Amino acid sequence: MYATNASTPLLIRRNGRPQACDPCRKRKLACDHTQPVCSRCKKRKQDASCIYIVSDPKTPLSNSPLPSPAPSTSSAAARRRNSLPIQSPTTVRSDIQVPTLTRPGYLGPTSYCDIYEDTENSLSLLQGPETSTPQSENVSHHAPVGGSQNVMSPRVRDMCLTVLRNIPSATQGSMLRFKPGSDGWIRPVALQAVKSLYDVFKDYFGVNRSTTKLEELARIICTNTSRPFSDDEIDPQRWVSQFTGENTRWEIIGLLSIFWEFVPGSDNAAIWKGKRSAEFDRGFSISRENLQLCCELCKEFSAGNSLMLYLSQRCTVVHSMFVGDANLLVWRSHAESISLLTFLGFHAVEERSRHQASVSNEVKKRLFHHLFTMAMVVVSFTGRPPLIASRYSSTPLPFDVSDEVLFSDNETFMKAVERLDERGWNTDGEIYPATRIRARTIIAAIREELFEIALGNEQVASVETLLKLRARELQTVSEFPVCLHFDPTDLENPEVPILTLSSRLFVQLEHLQNMFFIERLLLRNGHEDKGDLLKVSYELVTLTLPYYLNLDRLAAFRNDCEWLVMAYAVPAGGILCLELLRPTLHIRPHSDPRITRSNIIQKLSLLIAYLNWVSPWGPNGDLCSDAKSVIQRVLDQTLNAASSVYEPPAVLEWDFSTQLDFNFDLLDTFNWNRPDFPPSQQSNQ
Repeated sequence: MYATNASTPLLIRRNGRPQACDPCRKRKLACDHTQPVCSRCKKRKQDASCIYIVSDPKTPLSNSPLPSPAPSTSSAAARRRNSLPIQSPTTVRSDIQVPTLTRPGYLGPTSYCDIYEDTENSLSLLQGPETSTPQSENVSHHAPVGGSQNVMSPRVRDMCLTVLRNIPSATQGSMLRFKPGSDGWIRPVALQAVKSLYDVFKDYFGVNRSTTKLEELARIICTNTSRPFSDDEIDPQRWVSQFTGENTRWEIIGLLSIFWEFVPGSDNAAIWKGKRSAEFDRGFSISRENLQLCCELCKEFSAGNSLMLYLSQRCTVVHSMFVGDANLLVWRSHAESISLLTFLGFHAVEERSRHQASVSNEVKKRLFHHLFTMAMVVVSFTGRPPLIASRYSSTPLPFDVSDEVLFSDNETFMKAVERLDERGWNTDGEIYPATRIRARTIIAAIREELFEIALGNEQVASVETLLKLRARELQTVSEFPVCLHFDPTDLENPEVPILTLSSRLFVQLEHLQNMFFIERLLLRNGHEDKGDLLKVSYELVTLTLPYYLNLDRLAAFRNDCEWLVMAYAVPAGGILCLELLRPTLHIRPHSDPRITRSNIIQKLSLLIAYLNWVSPWGPNGDLCSDAKSVIQRVLDQTLNAASSVYEPPAVLEWDFSTQLDFNFDLLDTFNWNRPDFPPSQQSNQ
């Protein structure tokens, strides 16, 4: 063993990870590998103890981020030490007895290993580095699948064969379907992966697929998935090469299953009827099955990585599209994603300067912030406590660079980073997936503060505190880049690109939802009602309706319609219904001339049409049906009442206290209507 000095280049361990300094290694903390002293040791003023203990130089260190799955010829090892070019499937071994990581995951400052750090550091200084404990490769051997090197267990075999039989042929599968969203960074990865998959393994995906050949391919992919995956690889091509070509893993098969069109020839006309076609349902079922099975196979062979976390997050989304957002299956899947996120330590990514930017760090940051905003959306919909909190997270916002730049060469990437403004936004005036993630995260951080007030048992906020939160929300959104500012005329302007329109509209809805929560809290705390809640609610309904009224432009979001209307329009619609039941506009007209009794009735009528358009068998279909019934009864009572339209019917006893809680089910908002719904429906909320 020997210690490095300042002139030593970045060292790579045999498992593909950069060498950590001895103190960071023993504490099991992320090291930035700066030599001669890493940033963490410099911060702790432990310059003298920051040494890099490496293997004897007589033992050659592999330059490859992936270890060989088994003893192989020297020529094969040499090929793997290079940049891993795509090779024919005949050069890939199919045995499954391979080393894999069994690391304990991220361990923070309060973990058990931290107790011994100072003692070990002192001992290292007294005895010298020669007597230090050798750095463990943190590698162990899984037992072969099924107990034999060439035999898979029946359970694993069946899962593998099901997935591989579902994979479309090269002609059909080479075309991927993408949808505008905040996870756009995965697209260039998917495009490279699908090309390399069919280049290397196309012989396995013909019309006639023999079980023997598919079992052979399954062993290859299981072997690859068992290999260590480096989430610290800073070179984009080497990072991608860990799971493409001959290194194809189950993670990438699951990822591609999201974008494959398994059943061609879907009936697009069914979109206009608000119903999914039979072709779509069959394709969605296959995609969901493949995604779930690939997740299970990853759990069998992988110790966890960024791609596995992405798959877990997408499983949550797919489950919500199948059973609805309030279902226990979705909640469990979401919890599993958060668990894997913190296990991997992506909530504590350290990056002290822009010079430390890398593709691996950016992927971690995007995954963390996407899941954080998703967690806040789930809380908004269900009213359940959040499963992750920013107070325990230190991962900075991702840099606002395009996906193409992210996976380009280092020089191009660093130049793009240098062009960002002081807050990290791009100066190109463009909306990238990272732009959307950043904006949503900033809004979600304020929403988290609101949830602490609304859902906390002992949290009491003064009106002054809430007014400061409202001012900060308005100031924050006003400081967003101009490209994100929403203009109502965008909906009627065909020159506005669909990605720009959808991003602006969605960010505006997120902002209005924060304002909705703030105004409800203000009223609950006794603040004077000046019509602000009514105005925000009117805006929320108005800006959610385009997903139904402008389906020609927003067709890409057809499968999001159910949760969009329930998350944004339905809670706000309850406030509009309250204005009809307890009218105030005839006494004090609203400062916004758009908000009149007539316009409110028209908006609620369109909202009923939207809810009626949603299939009752679709995700959240039962919730939409219940909400439609309630709103329709309010309109019937308002329009058919024999008394004056300005006098609320005496038979409807309104419980104002229920209006201001944070349960967004309209069954709670309209207390008088609860008995009409079965208890089984209420128990699921």
